[in-house]
Amino acid sequence: MISLVALDLDGTSLCHGGRISPGLEEAIGKAQQNGIKVILATGRMAQSAEGFRLSLGISAGPMIAYNGAEVVAMPENQVWIRHAVHEEAARRLIALALAHNLLVQVYVGAELWVSRDAERVRDYVKTNHVPVSVRDAKALTDWPEAPLKILLQADPPVVDAFRSAAEEHMAGYPVRLFKSQSDYLEMVARGVGKGKALAEVASRLALRPSQIMAIGDNENDMDMLAWAGIGVAMGQSHAEVKLSANYVTTTVDQGGAAEAMRYFLFGQSGRLVSAGGRRQGRHE
Repeated sequence: MISLVALDLDGTSLCHGGRISPGLEEAIGKAQQNGIKVILATGRMAQSAEGFRLSLGISAGPMIAYNGAEVVAMPENQVWIRHAVHEEAARRLIALALAHNLLVQVYVGAELWVSRDAERVRDYVKTNHVPVSVRDAKALTDWPEAPLKILLQADPPVVDAFRSAAEEHMAGYPVRLFKSQSDYLEMVARGVGKGKALAEVASRLALRPSQIMAIGDNENDMDMLAWAGIGVAMGQSHAEVKLSANYVTTTVDQGGAAEAMRYFLFGQSGRLVSAGGRRQGRHE
């Protein structure tokens, strides 16, 4: 029996532009009324995701933020887990990205620093509801504490080409590189991920993987979908994401997350489900 549902935010709970996926508020409300805990597992800062937690009607409790680099209890913002990026690796990646003219975003504590003002920055701030500080190359690495993640933005072909160079430069450092959407390349500490963070949340709540359902849509969700007893990929996900899940639902615009919750939590038939690549769920 499912006791906890972990929801990715962008592309799963939110459609493009920040609109809530159809039917999701109702599905979350019904789940919580039946004693099933719902949490967010997002790449966003907790401060950015908090407004959407409230809009979705998700009760107080843990939130996975920064793609698992941080787990906090909300709304208190009490830190359970925090993993910073290796500082030398962060400085090397930032220098490389600036040399290739990528937009650099550095997450230092609750602050967002960026390498330049740009339309991408303005769109990001509008979507994520966070204040931003523009800093030059020297100031961008003059942090009081190691950052929790680095995010690089450019058009998708540029990001894909840069990723190969970045992986070569980061070889030997304890870091992880991945895409969270087509035009985002992110770096966090090695071992950090939504899956590992979800396992920590489950341990603290005395839950087994078989009692947990996770829903996501992108590369940064794959470890979470693979770890959970029921991993559901959104219908618009790339093939490799679907292969990490055991089921595939409809798209975010079609209300795929709500479809999956109704199907697995309440036995309601719908447009849901095709098999993903991971055919068997976890039962431990």
